[in-house]
Amino acid sequence: MQKESGKVFKDEDDATIKPEKPQLAKKKWRKSLRKEQALNEHLTWEERLAYSVTPQWKLSYNEQLQLKQKNQERILLQLSDQLLDGQHKALTSASSPKSTKLSFPLLPILPSPVTEGYRNKSTFSVNRGVDGNPKTVGFYVGTGKAGNIVCVNGDHLLNMPERHKLVARCYQDFLRRSPLEPCLLFHDGGHWREVTVRTNTAGHTMAIVYFHPQRLTPEEVKFHKSSLVEYFTQGPGAVCQLDSLYFQESSMTRCSHEESPYELLHGQPHIYEEMLGFKFRISADAFFQVNHGAGELLYHTVREMGLPNGGREGSTLLDVCCGTGAIGIIMSPRLRQVIGIEVIQQAVEDARHNAALNQIHHCEFLLGKAEVVLPGLMEVLTSTGSPVGPLTAVVNPARAGLHYRVVRALRNHPSIHRLVYISCKPEGEAMRNFRELCCSPDPQRKLTGDAFRPTLAVPVDMFPHTPHCELLLVFESPGIFGKTVYKLARHHNLEQASRIVACTIIEKEMSAFNRVKKGYHVLFIFMRRHLHRLLVLIHCNNCFFPAQQRDRISSLGHITEYENDRDGGKKCQPQQPATRR
Repeated sequence: MQKESGKVFKDEDDATIKPEKPQLAKKKWRKSLRKEQALNEHLTWEERLAYSVTPQWKLSYNEQLQLKQKNQERILLQLSDQLLDGQHKALTSASSPKSTKLSFPLLPILPSPVTEGYRNKSTFSVNRGVDGNPKTVGFYVGTGKAGNIVCVNGDHLLNMPERHKLVARCYQDFLRRSPLEPCLLFHDGGHWREVTVRTNTAGHTMAIVYFHPQRLTPEEVKFHKSSLVEYFTQGPGAVCQLDSLYFQESSMTRCSHEESPYELLHGQPHIYEEMLGFKFRISADAFFQVNHGAGELLYHTVREMGLPNGGREGSTLLDVCCGTGAIGIIMSPRLRQVIGIEVIQQAVEDARHNAALNQIHHCEFLLGKAEVVLPGLMEVLTSTGSPVGPLTAVVNPARAGLHYRVVRALRNHPSIHRLVYISCKPEGEAMRNFRELCCSPDPQRKLTGDAFRPTLAVPVDMFPHTPHCELLLVFESPGIFGKTVYKLARHHNLEQASRIVACTIIEKEMSAFNRVKKGYHVLFIFMRRHLHRLLVLIHCNNCFFPAQQRDRISSLGHITEYENDRDGGKKCQPQQPATRR
């Protein structure tokens, strides 16, 4: 479901939500605009830009991390409440009370190794500056809707590296020397648009200049491209020491390489970056994590969470929205096969090149929309004669989240036991994906597979000085859930095992543990052996479980009765912990 301009866009399986009345929304917007203007009156333009781009720039880094941790906990509590509420309604037809504790662990946020000048990609806009000059390069303060856009130089921003600022200053100098006007609005004419700067840890720099041809002839465009190259190679811009200079001629706001090719005017076609011992090629429009140090933390955590036991030779990784293949390539030494899906053709070419560059031959990258490619791929993986082994899925979608067909394909495939979801905005459309992955089976929406369950969350601070961070959320299926509990019980980690069982009980009636084919038999064995210890934990540590889970477990008298029947009427006796052979 999406809303835009007072209209409702309904997905096939979504219920209709009434949009907010346009007049009311406009009124709220005007009120917030007046409030923002009142707060900004005493600030300089540089301070306004700093609060717009890096809202937490005046806080210490520890304070920033604390705020982000609390925000992620608040978001995940909403998820826990929604899941518990749906499960409670399925059992009692009533809403559950709001919980104050998460039903799964949230680890402390992983801080970024570098907090200043960490961005390796920046896009600078062109518009009227504070002095009214339309050839000003920087970042916007204000909105087009309010008609108060001012372009402010970004030299003071904490997240911008010096090399990016230098390229932006030189590009502004070039524009003011050029006889062509900038393109502020497409219908108002003008040609020069924004510039994107990309760098790597080795100090190499790539610049991409965007240009609107309007009614210029190809010969005229060629002349201005030559002047751009001359400025950055032989003129004042040579101080930037560009390794690559690209030029994209386009009449659209955003377009891909396929729609309007990037033309290399000078230097090398690519720059390269190393991450966790692997080398990656970066094209002009390739996606790559903007914070190299935090990106290594992110990928290391994904590898450890996706393959907690070090992986197995027969395992297969399904990398959805794989980009240039970084996650799959980094995890590949622990896997038998990696299958990546990506919609951007240039990114797929980069992924294949990166696999060959690192001498990895068991990675396959498929081109196409995930909602189109994945359902058919799942059928192939399910078919007889496809020995893919256990499946682990990693998804790293854009802010719009996963298409419902992708969620359906992942949810309904019986071999996917673990799924790692990477989200830069979990409170947005990703929350809908979380609910669809974890809700009870719904034949009407074709969600027929067993529900996943969130078992672990780890925030990674990818964007210091901003309120944003990446969230890694691990989902596991019931089959792997039982195996995890059994393994914890054998190693005497009853507290962690009981936490997992408590989360399971609130979702399913205990009679469900008798369904051997659904993967609950291991949980049943654990409950049979350690129910008395679990009850002791509950009564001795009332704060350990939410009240709803404590009551649920404490009332499980019918389990003991069931065991009496299985044991020929013998009462279950406490057993010693299993020892390793």
